[in-house]
Amino acid sequence: MNQSFWQSLYRSWIWLGAPVIVIALAALGMLIAGVVVLVKKSTLSRMPLAERQEVQFAEAGRVVLIMEGPHLSRRYAQVGFELSGIDGDRVEGRTALFHARSSGFSKARMELLKYDIPRPGRYLLRMTGLGAPQANDFKHAILFARPHLAQSVGYVLGIILASLVFIASLVFFLARLMEKGGSN
Repeated sequence: MNQSFWQSLYRSWIWLGAPVIVIALAALGMLIAGVVVLVKKSTLSRMPLAERQEVQFAEAGRVVLIMEGPHLSRRYAQVGFELSGIDGDRVEGRTALFHARSSGFSKARMELLKYDIPRPGRYLLRMTGLGAPQANDFKHAILFARPHLAQSVGYVLGIILASLVFIASLVFFLARLMEKGGSN
């Protein structure tokens, strides 16, 4: 019975395949758009490289410090980060257990530290070991974002699944189409 079910499914794939392909492509598009929106919505602030700068947090809670720069950049290799309130109270940062990374065509991002912001307000970010300004500093940035690793992993798994369904459906559809065309 199992074998006949799969044979029946394969024979029917000439008319079942097209809708499944379209649904998988639509799901793939929605999942890719969803992960892009998630990353954009989670970003709280983006700052250029500077030894000292002020950052405003609208609400308390966990934030992640992310470095951004060109692929294979070593600009952050010796840089340390200190975050403190305007009143001088230091906010302890913890190294991210899993340094989530993302990259595009020209830039890469990596999570470095996690902070628990105790209250909304202004904070001072100090970068130690930055050294003298360099010509390509404009290509680098520091970002603060809400943690979104779990949601990103969910989107990536969904993208992989939708891609597999699309590819398998397309292969079986084309195989069945070629088989049907050869039998005439």
